[in-house]
Amino acid sequence: MIDGVVNILKPEGMTSHDVVNKVRKIFHTKKVGHTGTLDPNAVGVLPICIGQGTRLAEYLTDKEKVYKTILNFGRETDTQDISGQPTKETALPSLSREEFSQILTSFVGEIEQIPPMYSAIKKDGQPLYQLARKGISVEIAPRKVVIKDIQLLMYTPQSAMLEIRCGKGTYIRTLCQDIGRACQSSAYMSYLLRTQSGAFKIEDSIPLEKLTQMEHPEEAIIGLNEALKDMPQIIFADKKAQQELANGMKQKIATENQTGIYKALNETQQLLAIGHLEENYFKPDKVFKAGERHEDPHNNN
Repeated sequence: MIDGVVNILKPEGMTSHDVVNKVRKIFHTKKVGHTGTLDPNAVGVLPICIGQGTRLAEYLTDKEKVYKTILNFGRETDTQDISGQPTKETALPSLSREEFSQILTSFVGEIEQIPPMYSAIKKDGQPLYQLARKGISVEIAPRKVVIKDIQLLMYTPQSAMLEIRCGKGTYIRTLCQDIGRACQSSAYMSYLLRTQSGAFKIEDSIPLEKLTQMEHPEEAIIGLNEALKDMPQIIFADKKAQQELANGMKQKIATENQTGIYKALNETQQLLAIGHLEENYFKPDKVFKAGERHEDPHNNN
């Protein structure tokens, strides 16, 4: 059984689910999932979880993401990106680079977004994009998202290129549209590249096509422990403690009032559990079967 995460460089034209299906065939397993949707037109980092790695998804989707995007001024579309039908046309903005930079600054921090109709968010159990395709429009409640930083890489009256660092749940195409409106104009997203998702970076990603051609694709798998390299750890070398953790039992720890989510490892750096540390006890929330074949192909112990 192969357990871990593969850092896929998603190509343009594929849905995230298409990538999941490809990876299922490559590794001959149904237990595969992704850690956050990338639209078909978007490219970039898409961490794919395999085997026990699917149980890490909630800890990986929570992480900061980095995008490079191009927004085009003067038009809005029904999908908020280049794939949609035009819904509005306006004059181009008449702003200097400095004035546009000031507008970008106003979007940094916690902001409210109204998610697009063409999204996988569900309303009464039905994805919004299915309603949108039927021509049905519904009221969508705004959501709070966090924009940590926006860097202006290029600006003309026709378009701008931005690097955006944000929290989970952020729709970059919605942000592009809102920026256009703040410029007393309009805008849609014409290009999106995700360069980072948590600890997974584009320079370490593997193109999906290359993965399909590898004789030993398991070599691209990042082990469970390494996939959580940003999470603080506790080592349990005692065999009795390891067995008790495997049974979901909490363990007393000598700490100085540390709290939060931790990973529990054995002496060979294999993942035993993920849990909460509080009141000098580690309480496992999820336990893992350590030591199975391919659990961590990068571990030489």
